[in-house]
Amino acid sequence: MSVAVDHRAPSPSRGSRSSTWRHRLADHRPFLIALAAGVLVRIVVTVGFTPALIQSDGPAYLKLVDATAPDPNRPIGYVILLLKPLSWISDHVALYVAVQHLLGLATAVLVYDLVRRWGAGRWWGMVAALPVLFDSMQLLLEHSVLSDVFFCFLLVLGLWVLGRHRVLRPGLAVIGGLLLGTAVTVRLVGEPLLLTGLGFAFLLGGSWRNRALTAVAVVIGFAVPVAAYAGWYHHETGRYALSDASARSLYMRTTTFVDCSPIDIPQYAEMLCPSDPLGHRRDPTYYAWHDLTTIPPLYRQTGHLPNEVMRNFAVTAIRTQPWEYARVVARDFLLNFDVARVDRLEFDTAYKWRFTHYVGLHPTTWTGPAFAAHGGQQLHARQPWADVMAGYGWGIYLPGPVLLIGLVGGLLAALGVGRARGSGVRSLTFLLSATGAGLLLVPAATAEFVWRYQLPALSLIPAGAVLGWSALLGHRAGPSPEDGEPRNSRSKSTNLTTNASR
Repeated sequence: MSVAVDHRAPSPSRGSRSSTWRHRLADHRPFLIALAAGVLVRIVVTVGFTPALIQSDGPAYLKLVDATAPDPNRPIGYVILLLKPLSWISDHVALYVAVQHLLGLATAVLVYDLVRRWGAGRWWGMVAALPVLFDSMQLLLEHSVLSDVFFCFLLVLGLWVLGRHRVLRPGLAVIGGLLLGTAVTVRLVGEPLLLTGLGFAFLLGGSWRNRALTAVAVVIGFAVPVAAYAGWYHHETGRYALSDASARSLYMRTTTFVDCSPIDIPQYAEMLCPSDPLGHRRDPTYYAWHDLTTIPPLYRQTGHLPNEVMRNFAVTAIRTQPWEYARVVARDFLLNFDVARVDRLEFDTAYKWRFTHYVGLHPTTWTGPAFAAHGGQQLHARQPWADVMAGYGWGIYLPGPVLLIGLVGGLLAALGVGRARGSGVRSLTFLLSATGAGLLLVPAATAEFVWRYQLPALSLIPAGAVLGWSALLGHRAGPSPEDGEPRNSRSKSTNLTTNASR
């Protein structure tokens, strides 16, 4: 009689598998509870404001869903990659914002997973995701037909791919670069993200050979979507570009400080000088988009390209008054760390990013047709949920001083101050913190201050802060990404085991 011998390893018992799942759920319980609450508050937003919020550039994006073509005022990757595919299912703004709410939740999951992979404890990980889950401006922008939330999702997904392992490999570097390049086709503020990708390559690349390979891979991945979009733009317009908005934006930046009296301005560009005296200037958006005495007459001239005239005007103003320009850039950068999200100085658009503004708001000639063409239902604030979110918006957000403390902690840890020197998280902490700060600085340097532009920082700076402050407090994060080799140590503050090959 022969006996068959099964050489396969015994499968885990049902009780063992159940115990493993209970352990995993317990490890992630704080975040899962926060995630569930984040879902709940999004349901309240959706019920309170039907079908969606449309303001600012929203109607322009919706028009491009119907007739997709290059837009000189903005790249339209948001339309091509998100709105247009969704319109094949249903061209209804309610669907668009529902998907954006899901993208917001997915962004929070990515932030949480990234910091946990780098050794943050379960409570620290939950804290990193809280602004994405609950910040009132995050919720409002998720419910708006605007590109910000999609941009942030691509940004965080790209950084998650680049930073998910302690040593970056070329394959993931290509994918990460591809995602960051795609983000640029959604919002031009992402153009410097190539530097972030290269930072990952050099700080997490391990050997010098691998660093060079991953750097090339990041560049290739980044270039593919940017070149593809620029090629399409050229095919349609005859110009290689992502948009023609940079000249107008830079002109808009100068309207706060430019004094035309000592500057040699050509006669055909004199209308670009703001008529209001220094110290009494309006929001820069007014001069770039609404003042009938500045840019409109420029377009009626012949013999001079308007974008070239605006760019030359702005460059001349900055070169002639560099200290005034630097002061305004620093001032607007620091406004991001204000105690409250209110209007300061000449800026007057804070109301747009509060739910209060949309309670009882009537359609306008700009928003009404957009609602009618994409769902046929005008904005309706349903009570009591609309008032609940209106009150929520005044108190539930990440205060500027807390954001600043987080940024400082992340940068100090990245410099290796105190206990952070051997923490093993300095590279990623620096990359998250610096990228978040950079995405606050770029609009201040090239356009203007708007609270809406703070959104990417709400995803990145808290993640860098969690890693940084936990390192400064002496919570070791496991293996060091600087040398790429695992240590025979484990963080005492977390149940998450990490190693260099993970």
